[in-house]
Order: sequence, then C-alpha cells, then structure tokens
Amino acid sequence: MISKVIVCPICGKKTFLRIQDGGYLDEYPIRVNCYNCRALLKGVYIMRDNAPFRGLYMLNASVEECQLDTTDPQNPSCTNADYVAEVSGELPCNHVKKYEGGLPESPYMRIANNLDSMTKHIERLKYFNGNMQEWRQTKSTAFQLLDDGSIDYIATALGNKMGSYPYECNNYMKSLQCLQEVVLEETKDLFISQDQDDCIKEIIHELAQVDKEKISGLADRIGGVHGLIVAYRKTIEVFSEFMNIYPNLLPAETYEHILLKEAASTCIATCSFIDLKTYYQDAYEALLSLLYIPVGLDNITIRNDYQHFSDEFNSVYCKNGKRDFSWYSKLDNGTRINKLGTTETFQRLIEFPANRLLRNGIGHNNIQYDSIMQTITAFDLKKPNKIDYQDSLMNVAIACLGLAKTAVIFSEIILYMLRAEFRAQGVRSMLHPRFYRNVQPNDKCPCGSGLKYKKCCKNDVEAALRKK
Repeated sequence: MISKVIVCPICGKKTFLRIQDGGYLDEYPIRVNCYNCRALLKGVYIMRDNAPFRGLYMLNASVEECQLDTTDPQNPSCTNADYVAEVSGELPCNHVKKYEGGLPESPYMRIANNLDSMTKHIERLKYFNGNMQEWRQTKSTAFQLLDDGSIDYIATALGNKMGSYPYECNNYMKSLQCLQEVVLEETKDLFISQDQDDCIKEIIHELAQVDKEKISGLADRIGGVHGLIVAYRKTIEVFSEFMNIYPNLLPAETYEHILLKEAASTCIATCSFIDLKTYYQDAYEALLSLLYIPVGLDNITIRNDYQHFSDEFNSVYCKNGKRDFSWYSKLDNGTRINKLGTTETFQRLIEFPANRLLRNGIGHNNIQYDSIMQTITAFDLKKPNKIDYQDSLMNVAIACLGLAKTAVIFSEIILYMLRAEFRAQGVRSMLHPRFYRNVQPNDKCPCGSGLKYKKCCKNDVEAALRKK
C-alpha cells in the first residue's frame, strides 16, 4: 500500500490516499470525492514497467508526499491530511471520511478471506489485464469496422482467428462469428452463477427445440438478414461501450465474487455515477428495444406462433381484446420491461437487470447523487419530494455488468437466427471449437443446423484444430 496526499483544487482540503500498488493490473482509474466540497478528484494509478511515468497521476488535483509522524512506530500518522480514502483498482473500499490518525486498513486484507478463491481471483485479474491490452491495441478496431459497415478487413484486425484458432473470415457470417468470440472472451467473468460456456450451450439447446420455420417467420417479420444484423449491431454497440468503462467496474465484479458480501464495504474508488449513467441509459434503451426477439421466441415455443401472447398477458394488459406482435413492437421501453415474462424460457435467459425508475431519473435529470455515501436517489416526476428509487453506486455498477452480460446473451440469440438465415442462402459458419467438445458424429450439430455433426461442422472444426 502506497501513501499519498491529494489536494483539492477547489477548497484546498487534503485527502490521504492509501493506494494498492502491485498486483496484476497495468493501471486503473481513481475517483475520489473531496469530503469537504464534494469535488470529484480524478486520476489514474499506473503500474506498467515500461510506462514513462509510474505511480499516481491526478488529472485535476495536485499530489503531495505523505508526511508521517512515526513517534509511535506501531501506529504512524499522516500530519498533512484532513480526510482519508483507501483506493483499490480491483476491490471494494471504505467510504471517504475525516482523518483521525493512523493508517487505514488495506481493502485487500479485509476482503481476501471472503473471496471464493484467491487463485481464481488472480487468474481473473491476469485475464482481464491481457484482454484489455488486446482490446485497446487491435480488437476494438474490428468492432469499429463492423459499425462502419466495412467487413473486408475484420479478418485482418482479428488476425484471421476465431479466438486462438485460425479461421478464414471469407463471408459476413464468419466475420460476425469471429467478432462474437471476442465478445465472449472479454465478458467471460461476468457469468458468475453459471459458467459462460454452459449458459451459451443452454441458449443454443433451447433454440434448437424451436420450430425452424417459425423462427424464420419471426426473422422475416423483423426484417430478415438486414433486420437481424441491425439488431446484432445494437448489442455490439452496448458491448463496445461497456469495454470503455470495464476498468472502472472491476471492483464491482470482484464484489460479485465475494462469498460474504455483508462483510465487505460497498464503496468503489474507480468510478463515480457520472462514469456510469450514460452507459446505463444507453444500454437500457438499446436492449429493451430488442425485447421483441425473446418475446417472439417464447410465443413460438409456448403458444406455437410469435403473434400469440399468453392469456394472462392479454387479460392483464389488453382489456380491449388480444394484441398482436405489431402492437407489442410499438410499446415504449418502460412498458416493455413491465411486461417482461421472467417465467418464460427466453425472457428468463436474458436476465435483464435494468430498473425503469433509475432510467427515468437519469433521462429526466431528476436524480440526486451523494458522492460521499455513494447513494443515488431518483425522485417522482410529478411529486418532486417523493423518492421513487434509491440505491448504492456499487449496485448500479453491478447492474452495468449485468447489462453487458444481457447484451452477450442477446447477441447469441440473434447470431443463431442469423446463421439460419445465411444457411438458407448456402452460407455456412461454425461456432468456436470448444462448443463441439464431446459431440459424437451422429449427434445434432451444435451450430443449430439440425444436421448431424458429421454432415455439418465436423470437417471445419477438425481443420481448425489441426492448424492451431
């Protein structure tokens, strides 16, 4: 733990920082509010060995060395500090408070024993760090090319690989499949209650049970290949924006892995509400605008027609008779989330974490944020003194992680439908080789074609395994 003092540029008050140095991150953002005037003090802690500068760099505050009084060697105190905050790039921390002497407790020591596995924690940080480096240097370019509609160089940007396997992206669907593997690589650790591969396999299994002609009918209803690509690009935009704030959310991800959450403080020192609210609102809107896809699939699975809603749905929401899919598609997003059927298969699988009251508060700028206690309060639009919603910054950060996970699940569902549409045009593409493990030649192919594995992806998978 490194001791530094930062000076607020507004009121001149000084905050004693105890900063985590070392470990498995190259750098991490710092967000600490001045306890006195509430100014947000922003910076970064850099630990790259080859960086021109190593250590604490503040963007809008000056840095002083901590002046320690070691009269009591067992309990040294900082003599030039008014307040104190602990800072970790990977762990939850205590709130900023008035400094009353001594050295604050390391968050690492407080939390380490409550992690599900220290080995997994270290592996997760190494994996995150490596992925972020690759994302910034090369992989983000491939997603920018997709967003610009230029697919000719996606294969080059990804090194002609699907993950670690050689894969020729010689058609649009293959390019999307390679991009999706990057999505899965970057978001693997967001799948906590269920392993990511198991989750994707469950999605594919459930989709394989749905009548293919009826899926094709739903695809046609939403614009065929073009409509599905537009939908997929929405999920990719959510993912790309998430990657910009992912380093700010790492302590929240760790918090999700803590076994005894009540034993840990819920403060986060790598983000402020300002860092999260735009992403939260944009992801909320983008993903809810696609909710008609799992709803249509559930209507097919349970009621044999994407147009047919449940009797309960019709009796509660459609007092003037049954409503059809066109009516549902035109609903505003706030109404859609109220009608989310979490007991039906595909709506359950997407695990949508968004809160309508928080989104409305953000959208109407009707929110109050206590930056010291890190609490967010949304007020009623018609009754300004009535509180509609209140939560902690940590929980909103966790919700942002959940929105990214939801985008991954949406994208897998959309890709399944796209593979079917492209297959009808004679275009084939395989999944990542790991999804074919233990598949026997006469088993149904995991790609969803309905064909036996030996007559579908088997040769392509074996060729990729030989080339690795």
